[in-house]
Parts: sequence; C-alpha cells; structure tokens
Amino acid sequence: METALPQPTQTVQRTMALPIAVGILIACLAIGSVFLPIRWIFLGSELLIAVLYACSLNLLMGYGGMLSFGHSAYYALGAYASGLLLVRLSWSMETAMIAGPIVAAFGALIFGFFIIRGNRGEHSTFLMLTLAFSQLVFAVIYKWYAVTRGDDGITGIDASGGLSDPRHYFLFALAVVVLSLWLLARIKASPFGITLQAIRDNPQRAEFIGIPVRRYQLAAFIIAGTFAGVAGTLYAFFSGTISPQLADWTASARPFLANTMGGVHSFWGPVFGVLTLELVDSQVGRFTEHSLIAVGLLAILVGVYLPRGIVGLGQDIGAWMRARRAGRTP
Repeated sequence: METALPQPTQTVQRTMALPIAVGILIACLAIGSVFLPIRWIFLGSELLIAVLYACSLNLLMGYGGMLSFGHSAYYALGAYASGLLLVRLSWSMETAMIAGPIVAAFGALIFGFFIIRGNRGEHSTFLMLTLAFSQLVFAVIYKWYAVTRGDDGITGIDASGGLSDPRHYFLFALAVVVLSLWLLARIKASPFGITLQAIRDNPQRAEFIGIPVRRYQLAAFIIAGTFAGVAGTLYAFFSGTISPQLADWTASARPFLANTMGGVHSFWGPVFGVLTLELVDSQVGRFTEHSLIAVGLLAILVGVYLPRGIVGLGQDIGAWMRARRAGRTP
C-alpha cells in the first residue's frame, strides 16, 4: 500500500506557519499593551519573564539531558547583582541590567565546573549537586545581611526613564524575551545544539567519537545560566523588590514543572507549561488557597499519561488529524 507523501507546497506552508503565527502573536501583544487594563500588563510582564526562565532551563533539560533542580541560583544571581549595583553602588539602570546576566554567567561557570566534574552520569547525582549549589546561593543571600539585607530583601530597584511606565516596561520585556528566545532557538538548531542532543542520547558514544562531552555540558550550563540571569534581571526591575526566596529550591521547581508538563524535548514546551501552570493557579486559586495541590496532581497526571507533555499530545492529535484527512485512518 502506497503512503501519500506531503507535497512541497504543504511542507513550505507548515514551515512558514509557525513564524507567521509567532509574529502575529507578538504584534497583538505589542498593540494590546496600549489598550489592556494595567493588571493584564503586570500579568503579561510576569509571564514573559517566567517563559524566559523556563526556556533557559530547557537548554539543559531538554537538549542537554541535564536535570537541574538548582536553576534558581542563576536567576537570583542576575536579580541580586543588578539590584545591588543599582541600589548600593548607584550604577545606572542600563549598566546594572547588563551586569546582572554577566554575574549569572560567571556563577554558572563556577558551579557548572564542579557539578559536571562531580557527576558520574547519574541523573540523581546531578539533581542533588545542582540543588546543593542553589541552596548555597540561598544561604549566602540569607545570611550576608550587611550586603543583601537577608530576609528583608532589597527594595527600591526602580526602572528609570520611560521604563518606569508599566506599559513601556512590558514592551521592553517583550523585546528582550523575544530576542532571547530567538537566540536560544538559533543555539538549539546550531551544530552546538545538535551535538548537545547527541551527548544527551548517548554520552559514552559521543565521548568515544571524540566529542569533549564535559566542555559542551559546561558551555550549555553557562548559556542557560546567562539567560536565567536575564530573566532574573528583568524580574528585579519589574518587581522593584527581591528576596532570598528567589534562590530557594522552590523557585527552581516552577521552571522544572513547566518543562516537564509542557514537553521537555520541545522548544515550545516550557511556554505551554508556564501558561498551564498560571491557568491552574489562577482558576483553582479562585476557590481555594491550596492551588499547589492541584499543580502537583496535574504534574503527576502529565508524568504518567503524557510523558511527552502537552506539546507531545498536540503533535499526536495533529498527526492523527492529518492522517484522517489523508484517508489513512478508519
């Protein structure tokens, strides 16, 4: 029985559909920022930052096969570096924003070096090492009161100039997040990203053919930490206040869940995961304060019945519908 092959026109249409849809979405968000109520603008900024945070972890989890439960360390380093430089040293907002991701990248370099060298190829060991280093950052922030003000946090991290307007800051965050996601997409589609996937699938074989596995893993750590630092810096100036909880293990659980629920091996999986978590939180939170229980139950259901996440389910449904239209299903 002959199998119908997709026509070139159909292939081009499918290839162009996603960029067009993304472009339309970005345009709608930009235009909507002028008309939407201010509470939606705040929610939009928060979701954009959460999406970038989760997508930065996706480079490690989905493409590198490195299950990190300490990604909050670099998020907090970016937030605290930019916040402290602005409030304590009176740096300009622009310079502090640039310095935040650089400090996060440096932290990822130092921590990643020890984590990768200490790992023996077991996911549980890797998870515990990343968690340990994130808790180290949390302890330093919490205890070093003279600099970080401990549990009191840092306040007064105010965006200046035009960015003091929440609508303008939303547009700024939108531009930064879109640029960051585009760079992450290019990195994942590059020879570096493809090599990283080969290491994820079989690190022993990759090392046998001459790939410097640890060097690639460390590079992925630094890149992921840098973009987490970008998200942390955006959050610091969005919130105006930061606290040690940014580095706690619970702050790492959110992007971890977003990746596993959305689809860890898909670029867009973390985006759908973040939106799903926000939807569950907001809707369940209307009836009870125990929305985390609903999130936990949903995570269990997705893990058991949807191992490829929400994106995987969508891909399966799309494939079934195309096969049905082609007459290959009953």
